[in-house]
Amino acid sequence: MLNSGKILPVIIAAVVLVIASRNTAESQQVTPDVPLAFEVASIKPVPLPLPTGGGPWTVTHGRFKAETGFVRGVIALAYDVPPILVKGGPDWLDREPYYIDARAADSEAGPYQIRIMLQALLTDRFKLAVHRETQQTEQYTLAVGKSGSKLQEAKGGGSKNFINWTGPGHATFTENSTLLGLINVLSGILQSPVIDDTGLKGTFNFSLDYTDPRDTRPRQADSPPDIFTAVQEQLGLRLQATKRPVEVIVIDHMETPSPN
Repeated sequence: MLNSGKILPVIIAAVVLVIASRNTAESQQVTPDVPLAFEVASIKPVPLPLPTGGGPWTVTHGRFKAETGFVRGVIALAYDVPPILVKGGPDWLDREPYYIDARAADSEAGPYQIRIMLQALLTDRFKLAVHRETQQTEQYTLAVGKSGSKLQEAKGGGSKNFINWTGPGHATFTENSTLLGLINVLSGILQSPVIDDTGLKGTFNFSLDYTDPRDTRPRQADSPPDIFTAVQEQLGLRLQATKRPVEVIVIDHMETPSPN
């Protein structure tokens, strides 16, 4: 059985890279000539041990591809929420990854349409049934600290939106055009939604070195700081706890798919 604390960054990183790469295509509306189901789809379990790397998920030009896709993350993408807001479901959602490669008949279908097609694919192949409900949950707001932001603006104006996990408790963000990648990483670490109240705009390079709160190893003198201190000292931002109602996706039923 895999340690979910070790695989969670993989789930977060994949979903973050997909969500953070949104552009104006996100506002596209569904049109009658775009079918809302993939024409072909291959779903296969990924054998253990897990492969390293795998790269970001593909969500463009009528195609969804995840070389290592944990299903909770795929559901989150399909319903446009962070993985932390997908509640319930069998335990294999977070420990048994799948290779998924699905293609639409229309190669111009963008992220919006692909998410709708993913919902249909999950219903058909995984027998997924969900409902939405509002829950009062602990959340965090991310704001600029009293001394100002320490984020470094990326030179060159790129928008790669790369997140590189260089070790437990260390992530490097390269040319992140929004803070959505950081927001989703923090949500995964804190196991609670995080709301961006920084108001920061631009493209940034930065890194975060912290001690994961789920790490059960004894703290050493040279251990990185906790996530709250790391965000404040290294990024010039602050996390503040609050309670708010939030809409979540609740899994009512799900089955493992037959591979093909």
